[in-house]
Amino acid sequence: MVVISFGAGLVLSILAPYGTGRLNTSERFAYWVGLCMAGGFGAAIFDIVSHLKNLTRNIWLTALGRSIGSAALVSAFVLYSQSPNNTPAGIALTLFYVWIIAILICSTGALIELASRKPAAVRTRASLIDRLKPALRSAEIYALSSEDHYVRIMTSKGDDLVLMRLKDAIAETAPLRGIQTHRSWWVAENGTEKSTFTNGKSEIVLKNGHITPVSRSGKSRLKEAGWI
Repeated sequence: MVVISFGAGLVLSILAPYGTGRLNTSERFAYWVGLCMAGGFGAAIFDIVSHLKNLTRNIWLTALGRSIGSAALVSAFVLYSQSPNNTPAGIALTLFYVWIIAILICSTGALIELASRKPAAVRTRASLIDRLKPALRSAEIYALSSEDHYVRIMTSKGDDLVLMRLKDAIAETAPLRGIQTHRSWWVAENGTEKSTFTNGKSEIVLKNGHITPVSRSGKSRLKEAGWI
């Protein structure tokens, strides 16, 4: 807000609105930059109160609140400098003009803030793939299995062993859809060929032909997900 307030003050000192053209250049600069910096301080007060009270973070409501805080402080200075020539109509007009300038400045600040925001990156590829050996990084992940302190990552192009916990490996499969079918197994939906549930035994056959076990809790999770 400091840069925006200074820039606004500079522009207004050049435009010289509201009869300030009668002032010399240095006086106009001091007047408008000083007022706009005071306005920036008023906006900062609103930000502090907003943070302490946990008020809305909607950018346009924030801009409105900043404009009110800014206008209140600037109007106090302007009306004080005009005293004792203030009239009710003159006070109302001053408040209106000051608020119009404040809302324009704060809206400009909001637009700059919006433009500077980078959209959140959408993950389209599982970060776990980067742990695979180079020859497998273009493959699809079919399943994960825990083997002592390692995790075996089964893919459409082969397997790889990575030193990590199964829990951590599962966390790195996003945004792939999958289910932990057993305490030692996680299966990707796109890696499943078929499911078999015979004689009380539950298994999933992967696209690479590997058979993975399914525990009772894993079977419940499969049903909840609509896989079976």
